[in-house]
Amino acid sequence: MKKILLLLITLITHVSAAAVENQHPSITQRDELIIVIPKDVKRDYAVFMHGRDPLQISDYCGSGSRRDVVEVVLIQQALALGGVDASIRFIVASSHARIIKLVHSGKAVMAGNSIWRDLLDDSDLLYVSDPVIENGRFEAGLYTISENKKALNAKSLADVRRLRAVSSKAWSADWQTLNAMKMNSLINTVKWSSMVKMVAKGRADFLLAPFQPSDDLSFTPEGVHLVPVPELKVGLQGSRHFAVSKRNGQGEGVINALNKGIKILKEKGLLEKAYTDSGFFNNQVKSWDKII
Repeated sequence: MKKILLLLITLITHVSAAAVENQHPSITQRDELIIVIPKDVKRDYAVFMHGRDPLQISDYCGSGSRRDVVEVVLIQQALALGGVDASIRFIVASSHARIIKLVHSGKAVMAGNSIWRDLLDDSDLLYVSDPVIENGRFEAGLYTISENKKALNAKSLADVRRLRAVSSKAWSADWQTLNAMKMNSLINTVKWSSMVKMVAKGRADFLLAPFQPSDDLSFTPEGVHLVPVPELKVGLQGSRHFAVSKRNGQGEGVINALNKGIKILKEKGLLEKAYTDSGFFNNQVKSWDKII
């Protein structure tokens, strides 16, 4: 009788342990994590990495570096610091809406770039990471082409209001900021590439973008050279976080590892360094006039 009882206790213990393991599945080297990023980010990420190991990077400057690109590096570093030892496969999507759809469905375990907190209210579908960009740290420039003298000669909010801005309603912080500026002309389009092309063709005067790490703060998305309107900037309110899918079986393990890794990156000063090296936290514009 004692032997039977002992056997039952052992069996129950093993079943309980297996149940706990199933509730909190570990992510192993055999697993593959699918992370979705925009097409242009994947392209610039390849340029920035140039075959390097993302886990060995502590200098986030260089060709291709910008906020979106270094966030792809930071994600991999955070996951590794959080204990995840799995291969990562990046897939691309053409718009923010498509990225969120892939994460909602669980086809991607997470989005590879940070997202404004007020866009992540689907608590039944998404885990939300700890903030990587705190409230009030996001500053943006008014980017235009060098041929657009009207935009480049703007000196005040009143001047800017006379220009044509382009953005996306899906980018809530940008859209709300431009509306708060009471622009006379505000054009809505879905894709980033469309915004750039509209500015290039003169259909819009400027778009909002983070300041870049280049000497003159310029950058060349979609083959179009953009420069900031000098001495003017805007402040976007809100914090930014990573979104992880609750419908993906790896989601719980990923969010736990990610938050652990983000904390370590903050403690090491690497999160701040990455955003500074990429030009996102930019001392060159510290004294510029924040028009909103």
